[in-house]
Amino acid sequence: MELFDQHIQKANRLFTITQKTGFALWQLQELEGVAAQYFVLLVQVNKGMGLTEGKVLIEKAQSKTFGATVKNISKAGLLSSELGTRFDNLLSERNWLVHRSRADSRGAIHHDADASKLTLRLDAIAEESLKMLTEIRKLVESHVLQHGVAMEHIGEKAKDLLEQWHSSDTG
Repeated sequence: MELFDQHIQKANRLFTITQKTGFALWQLQELEGVAAQYFVLLVQVNKGMGLTEGKVLIEKAQSKTFGATVKNISKAGLLSSELGTRFDNLLSERNWLVHRSRADSRGAIHHDADASKLTLRLDAIAEESLKMLTEIRKLVESHVLQHGVAMEHIGEKAKDLLEQWHSSDTG
């Protein structure tokens, strides 16, 4: 029975680790996309250029690596030094997660302490990604308000877009 219990514990640890890894990656990918859109909005979009041209710019920006996006945003002077540092730190954590986390955390499936350490780090990555999304949202809102777009208009467009997404869900 003891061996069976050990296997169950390992399976439970693996489940938690993979769930938290997936969520952290999900949050990072969301941030990567939004950061690319932010760069396009503030640096590349010209008033009156049209939706089609804007979408092309966004797709091109989103095809770049997160590191390239962070570098472009920083080079364009779109981040405070504090936000730039946070982006750099999160990029480092993202790269660790994608490239080294499994090798660095092999013991996490076998030991509760290692699993706890890893899951805390994964939770921190996901949480910081969400916080950075909020910061980018604030910067975008400020930018569009400075350019004469009313918050009510933004809310209406967001609602329309969500309704389009939900109606196209075949799920």
